[in-house]
Amino acid sequence: MKESLFVLGCFGALMLISGCDQQTADGPPAIRLGDSVCDQCNMIISDERWATATIIEGQRGPEPRLFDDFNCQVNHENEHPEFTILARWSHDHATLEWLHTEDSHFLLSPSLRAPMGSNIAAFSSQSAAETANAEQAGEVLTFESAWKRLGFVGTHDDTR
Repeated sequence: MKESLFVLGCFGALMLISGCDQQTADGPPAIRLGDSVCDQCNMIISDERWATATIIEGQRGPEPRLFDDFNCQVNHENEHPEFTILARWSHDHATLEWLHTEDSHFLLSPSLRAPMGSNIAAFSSQSAAETANAEQAGEVLTFESAWKRLGFVGTHDDTR
């Protein structure tokens, strides 16, 4: 009897632990800096300012795809049109807070040194992007413009 209770307890604990990494469609994923790997280029994600994510519909529910640069996210989605996109996330370059990528404003500047050379950073508002632009001398872009500028050909669905 004690053995079966022990086994049942271990099984229950294992179920609780395995559910801890469950991704939801309405929140950003966890990125472990220095450990998480970009799903496009396989580089280790080491700088939060550039990290992005796409949440796709997986076989067992929402699955995150992590990227070390915005252009990796664009390229990955372009190469995988079969994915059903549930959400896109980017970090605000100034505050490091997660943002819905489609709601972000972007600064494209040669002085921005993103991990994979996109030279593009996300910001929570147009005014924040314009403030950064005053220092970085680039171009402020909407999501649509930034996405197209990095070479996405075709259409994408509004994910929310």
